[in-house]
Amino acid sequence: MRVNYKLILMGLIPMLIYIYSSYTYISRMENEQLDEKYLEVSRNIRSELKTLIDEKKEAILLLSLAVSENDKIKQMLLSKKDKINLESFSSKLKKYSSLHNVWFQVLSSDGISLYRSWTNTHGDSVVAVRDDIVKIIKKPQVISPISVGKFDMTFKSIVPIFSNKEFIGIIETIAKFNSISRKMQQFGCENILLVDKKYKKQLSQIKNRIFIDDYYVASQNITTSFLSTIEKNLNKYLHIHNYFIADDRLFTLYNIYDINGKKMAYFILSKSLKNIDISEIQNQKITLIAIFFLIYICIAGIFYYTYVVNYKRFVEKHQKDLEKNVAVKTKELKRKSEALKYQAEHDTLTNLPNRLLFLDRLKQALKYAKREKKTVTVLFLDLDRFKEVNDTYGHEIGDKLLQEVTQRLTKDRREEDTIARLGGDEFTLLVQNIDENGIVYLVNHIITSIQKPFFINGIEIHTSFSIGISSYPKDGITYEELLRNADIAMYQAKDQGKNKYCFYDTEMTKLAFERLALEKELRRALANEEFEAYFQPKIDAKHHKVVGLEALIRWKHPTKGMIFPDKFIPFAEEIGLIGEIDNLMMKISMRQVLQWQEQGMGCGKISINLSARQLASKNYIEELKETIAIIGLETKFIEIEITETHIMEDPNYAMEILNKIRDLGISIAIDDFGTGYSSLAYLKKLPVSKLKIDRSFVMDLPKDSDDVVLVKTIISLAKNLGLEVIAEGVEEKEQVDFLVEQGCYEIQGYYFSKPLSKEDCEKFLITF
Repeated sequence: MRVNYKLILMGLIPMLIYIYSSYTYISRMENEQLDEKYLEVSRNIRSELKTLIDEKKEAILLLSLAVSENDKIKQMLLSKKDKINLESFSSKLKKYSSLHNVWFQVLSSDGISLYRSWTNTHGDSVVAVRDDIVKIIKKPQVISPISVGKFDMTFKSIVPIFSNKEFIGIIETIAKFNSISRKMQQFGCENILLVDKKYKKQLSQIKNRIFIDDYYVASQNITTSFLSTIEKNLNKYLHIHNYFIADDRLFTLYNIYDINGKKMAYFILSKSLKNIDISEIQNQKITLIAIFFLIYICIAGIFYYTYVVNYKRFVEKHQKDLEKNVAVKTKELKRKSEALKYQAEHDTLTNLPNRLLFLDRLKQALKYAKREKKTVTVLFLDLDRFKEVNDTYGHEIGDKLLQEVTQRLTKDRREEDTIARLGGDEFTLLVQNIDENGIVYLVNHIITSIQKPFFINGIEIHTSFSIGISSYPKDGITYEELLRNADIAMYQAKDQGKNKYCFYDTEMTKLAFERLALEKELRRALANEEFEAYFQPKIDAKHHKVVGLEALIRWKHPTKGMIFPDKFIPFAEEIGLIGEIDNLMMKISMRQVLQWQEQGMGCGKISINLSARQLASKNYIEELKETIAIIGLETKFIEIEITETHIMEDPNYAMEILNKIRDLGISIAIDDFGTGYSSLAYLKKLPVSKLKIDRSFVMDLPKDSDDVVLVKTIISLAKNLGLEVIAEGVEEKEQVDFLVEQGCYEIQGYYFSKPLSKEDCEKFLITF
């Protein structure tokens, strides 16, 4: 047959067009997805920087507010004779906080600088050179700007000081941006802070005189290479819109504005593209290339067949059907390809991943764990007595048993976990990023689930699992080692009597048995109501009367005696029993307080601790209402205590729940105040009525000067916000005298009483 070059040419042109169109589409899709990813990363970088700036600005303001209450500073301003030295305080801030470089200035009410921590010079007037000081003298108010002075660009917080409602002076606190740059570097971003060139003359006394085209470099620890990159094309970096890519790095810009809304400084930030995960985009690109390639092969094959066998008859009779056939065959080819891939990677009986897919996922998990320093755990599960089921009832029943076991195994599993059937009655479970305690809880859940009887074709079948466990990197660093060691541990479990689990590490096995025993004992304690409420009185030390009781849990174990909460409460939270324990304690303590009221013994409010699990529970408010209705205690005698840490885990959701508690007429106290990090903005919005000073700030009073300042600050803060305040952990008379002198009258601690049983508490209420 003569070669028809015209037909070949007519076939090649559409093929070339198809290849070009496919390449163009895939490239455009990849570029669009990369643009979205880089936009997201640049927004996250700027958001992280803004948060750091806002937090430091707020921290400097809070520090100024605290120092403004210092009695020595007020005495110096009133007498203008006494001198102070805040350098020790600055050193402690550097040691115990992220505020490494903080300076203070104290000014009199007429603008005379009585003290500056950065110089020995004092006694001069700043009115002529400081408009902001003049404004505060005329109208005392708190200001917290970011500004550029002759020394550097800094955070400032200027707070007026009052004595008996009379304006007597000003405290000014100053800090640099060094910690901001350092934290952004820890976040993975190289950065440089440039002050606008209009401030060059104003920066007359800076120590680090580094300028780029008259823009002052205000940040430290900048690498030479990064500084050189910025110098090459500064104007380009100062006008970034969202982001741009250069030298395998993403660059973005964050502008800082002065009080007039004009640009004052520029944060140029950069992140390596290697640290930006685009694997999902690349995988999609590979998938599309494969699909387009399959379509191309299909079309080329059809064209070749048409030309070689009988192209004339094909052209004459089937030209119109070609387009339809191509589409149908392409879909069918894709469907068959996907079906073949699924069949190759899955078990036909249970539809679980088979050994091939499981090993692939295990290898990928190990690569990720090695890179991110995470853990990977392999569970090897073998059905006990499965051969007996097959021999007794036949393989049909055995297959159905395997299918129902699969349903129980896959129920409530995390998406990132992989359950596979290796063959016969052997299953494996791949779990990532769960600690030893979590693995024990998971295995116990599996064993309990499988122990329930199976009903298949009217036959009741009982079975169980023997489970072996190994973890990366402790028990092996390759997938072969992990599978082998998990298999060994599984046989150890079988040797110990089946229906058990065994860690490859013998110490972890011991821990597993201890945890299982403790869980059983806790469940028995709940069923037998072995928990008791102890009560620690809260005393109004000024008027010498009981104003409340805090309910504290104790476990009266039948053989081990009295067990304190730190031995079992964290474990109860982990396994999900804390809600039942807290509800039981709430009922016991409310019922006891109501009984004392009916006997004519005033004990004030009963304080009940709110756990993190209760705060997160959707049913907590309804359970609280139900308990109050059953017991009959008026809500004005109930106080809920919640720690600062629990609130800040999800402050918006916590605020919603606490508002509902307050609407019931229940007061709310923040426990352990000062040990967490709650911003003033949230503190003002939270529906709380009391702050509880943590015992760690009380134990060294009044000897430790830092604790004195912190406690005074908390008391002053509470008063300014219209909140009550109570101190816990008070054990000495000197502590009581100091707290009462500062206006904190409510005291809780061993000085008045330790936590008491209901009998001892009743005697205390009668005799106090």
